[in-house]
Amino acid sequence: MTTAQRAARLARWVCLGSGLGFAGYLTLMLQSVPAVWLGTGRTTAALALVAWCLLTYKIVKRVALEWLK
Repeated sequence: MTTAQRAARLARWVCLGSGLGFAGYLTLMLQSVPAVWLGTGRTTAALALVAWCLLTYKIVKRVALEWLK
């Protein structure tokens, strides 16, 4: 397995773990949103979660590539 593959695997696992934690936090925070804004809140939370996972993946992969050299 190459260094890039190992870094990608590590980045996926970290992204999954932190994404689940962030999704749990967003779920708790959405409970206090008024019913009128719930649809908008869910959409915003979903977009925030996608952005979180993409950024986490890119950052961890880059750091892992440097670390695993």
